[in-house]
Amino acid sequence: MQHAAQTLPDLQSIRNEALSAGALDPMNLRFRVVEYDKASGELLGVPMQDIGFREAIEKTARLIQTRSDSHFCLHPVGFIQ
Repeated sequence: MQHAAQTLPDLQSIRNEALSAGALDPMNLRFRVVEYDKASGELLGVPMQDIGFREAIEKTARLIQTRSDSHFCLHPVGFIQ
Protein backbone atom coordinates (compact mmCIF):
# COMPACT_ATOMS: atom_id res chain seq x y z
CA MET A 1 0.00 0.00 0.00
CA GLN A 2 1.46 3.35 -1.02
CA HIS A 3 0.96 6.49 1.03
CA ALA A 4 0.70 9.93 -0.52
CA ALA A 5 3.26 12.45 0.61
CA GLN A 6 1.87 14.29 3.60
CA THR A 7 1.77 18.06 3.49
CA LEU A 8 1.60 19.54 6.96
CA PRO A 9 -0.29 22.78 7.57
CA ASP A 10 1.65 26.04 7.56
CA LEU A 11 1.96 26.69 11.30
CA GLN A 12 3.15 30.28 10.90
CA SER A 13 0.14 31.14 8.72
CA ILE A 14 -2.25 29.59 11.27
CA ARG A 15 -0.51 31.51 14.06
CA ASN A 16 -0.62 34.79 12.12
CA GLU A 17 -4.32 34.33 11.35
CA ALA A 18 -5.09 33.77 15.04
CA LEU A 19 -3.07 36.81 16.10
CA SER A 20 -4.62 39.07 13.45
CA ALA A 21 -8.07 38.01 14.68
CA GLY A 22 -7.15 39.14 18.20
CA ALA A 23 -6.67 35.68 19.71
CA LEU A 24 -3.99 34.66 22.16
CA ASP A 25 -0.77 33.43 20.61
CA PRO A 26 -1.42 29.69 20.10
CA MET A 27 2.31 28.98 20.52
CA ASN A 28 1.86 29.89 24.21
CA LEU A 29 -1.01 27.45 24.78
CA ARG A 30 -1.39 23.74 25.48
CA PHE A 31 -4.14 21.77 23.71
CA ARG A 32 -6.04 18.54 23.71
CA VAL A 33 -7.27 16.95 20.50
CA VAL A 34 -10.94 15.92 20.67
CA GLU A 35 -12.45 13.47 18.17
CA TYR A 36 -16.12 13.49 17.12
CA ASP A 37 -18.08 11.31 14.71
CA LYS A 38 -18.72 13.34 11.53
CA ALA A 39 -22.23 12.00 11.01
CA SER A 40 -23.67 12.02 14.53
CA GLY A 41 -21.45 14.52 16.32
CA GLU A 42 -20.92 11.97 19.08
CA LEU A 43 -17.77 12.42 21.15
CA LEU A 44 -15.47 9.53 20.31
CA GLY A 45 -12.56 10.37 22.55
CA VAL A 46 -9.52 12.47 23.30
CA PRO A 47 -6.60 10.94 21.36
CA MET A 48 -4.07 13.45 22.76
CA GLN A 49 -4.02 15.65 25.85
CA ASP A 50 -1.91 18.56 27.03
CA ILE A 51 0.35 19.03 24.00
CA GLY A 52 1.85 22.12 22.39
CA PHE A 53 0.43 23.88 19.34
CA ARG A 54 2.94 22.54 16.81
CA GLU A 55 2.52 18.95 18.00
CA ALA A 56 -1.28 19.30 18.13
CA ILE A 57 -1.47 20.57 14.53
CA GLU A 58 0.93 17.95 13.17
CA LYS A 59 -0.70 15.01 14.96
CA THR A 60 -4.21 16.18 14.07
CA ALA A 61 -3.21 16.44 10.40
CA ARG A 62 -2.08 12.81 10.52
CA LEU A 63 -5.28 11.71 12.28
CA ILE A 64 -7.43 13.44 9.66
CA GLN A 65 -5.73 11.39 6.93
CA THR A 66 -6.37 8.08 8.70
CA ARG A 67 -9.81 8.65 10.24
CA SER A 68 -12.02 10.04 7.50
CA ASP A 69 -15.24 9.45 9.48
CA SER A 70 -14.11 11.72 12.30
CA HIS A 71 -14.01 15.45 12.94
CA PHE A 72 -11.23 16.83 15.16
CA CYS A 73 -11.10 19.94 17.32
CA LEU A 74 -8.26 21.50 19.28
CA HIS A 75 -9.34 22.64 22.73
CA PRO A 76 -6.97 24.88 24.69
CA VAL A 77 -6.27 23.46 28.15
CA GLY A 78 -3.77 25.95 29.56
CA PHE A 79 -0.66 28.02 29.07
CA ILE A 80 2.86 26.77 28.56
CA GLN A 81 4.63 27.28 31.86
